[in-house]
Amino acid sequence: MNDLSIKFEKQGTLSTILKFSVPSSFGAIIGMLCVLTDRFFIGQVAGRAGMAAVALVFPYAMIINSFNFAFSGIAIIIGVKLGSNDRDGAEKVLCTGFMWIIIVGFLLSIFLWSFNVPILRYLGASDSIIPFAKKYTSFLIPVAIFQMILGQSTLIRGIGDSVTAMGVNIFTGVLNVILDYIFILKFGMGIQGASLATFIATFLSALYVLYYFTKSDTINFSKKNCSLNLKILKEIFRIGSPRFYNQLLQSSVITVTNKQAGIYGGDIATAAIGIISICRSVMNTSLQGFNQGTAAIISYNFGSNNFKRVKDVLKIQLYTVISVSFVLVVLMLTNTETIVSFFIKNDPTLVDFTVSSMRINLFLMPFTAIFLACNNFFQSIKENVIATRFFVARIIVLNIPLVYILGHFFQETGVWLAFPIADTTVAIVLFFLTLKKIKSLKS
Repeated sequence: MNDLSIKFEKQGTLSTILKFSVPSSFGAIIGMLCVLTDRFFIGQVAGRAGMAAVALVFPYAMIINSFNFAFSGIAIIIGVKLGSNDRDGAEKVLCTGFMWIIIVGFLLSIFLWSFNVPILRYLGASDSIIPFAKKYTSFLIPVAIFQMILGQSTLIRGIGDSVTAMGVNIFTGVLNVILDYIFILKFGMGIQGASLATFIATFLSALYVLYYFTKSDTINFSKKNCSLNLKILKEIFRIGSPRFYNQLLQSSVITVTNKQAGIYGGDIATAAIGIISICRSVMNTSLQGFNQGTAAIISYNFGSNNFKRVKDVLKIQLYTVISVSFVLVVLMLTNTETIVSFFIKNDPTLVDFTVSSMRINLFLMPFTAIFLACNNFFQSIKENVIATRFFVARIIVLNIPLVYILGHFFQETGVWLAFPIADTTVAIVLFFLTLKKIKSLKS
């Protein structure tokens, strides 16, 4: 019996989940708290214009992150292969995956750098916001390749080292905050200082991830397994494609939301989105951190045909994310004004507008939690067709049309309602499909 079998199959279900998901969630929360601090500095220094720039650049960052998610299939495939005791196959996926990450990241940076201003214009940046947005993207573009490498820190958790994976997230976030303080407040670099801080923190952490896989005892880089294998790349993308398409589609819907909110509410609505989106991201990141921890366990046990373990893990996962999301929603809805005031000073009009908008946008977040958990389950067992279809339905069939339809009838209030209505609808359907799939698994 190998160490991974003991970790993923033989230890108590709850203790195994806690061992992998708590560090993952904690690291994700720390990282997101650091992002909150980053937004705090921007709001204090650049005010409404800075927050509007952040809102408009947010889809830009999601485009970069979508390519990171395209390679999330690396961790899933490796988990399944290790579950079936195929270490050599796992190392081939590791080496091939990282080689393609470097190539794609480099090409992506060149493309974004070449078309920076047209992309910002397409995202809805006005003449008054363009200077802030250009400064914010000045280091966001070259960081793309390192962000994609850093994204594979989830793989460290997938091979059983959850503490190191958590440490990478914490180091990145804490260093980012320290550099924010130095560059923004001490050096007076403003919004560009926030961008530079992100670049340095991500660059150093990405280097460590590469170093880790040169020394790991479980799987590591080896020359014999390094190649630009297109078959492996296709399999990686097949599994990572739901998250890839989801991020691209999320970027699209946020762009549409920014533009429609701007039409009905002007610059104040755009700035409000900058605050609302980060609060929504805090909740999503907290849940996804937990989901990432359970994904490694589900993938391994699915690969070894231990379906009872898969069912037990999913049950605990659903109970947990629903409970946590409910608590977070209550905390945010009862402390909305305090949260919004954290980002903005001396702008009571923006604070009041954002408070009412945020309460509308976030009150159904427990259904988003259900959707994310169930979709994570289908990806973990390599049933990507279902995951992809629901990601597409969520955005294309429901979210974007609802932004236009509800916006037409209820102005900015309708725009804020589109997200919760779309997520609730797909969550209910996907939940029942998940129950059906679970019943069909036979050990």
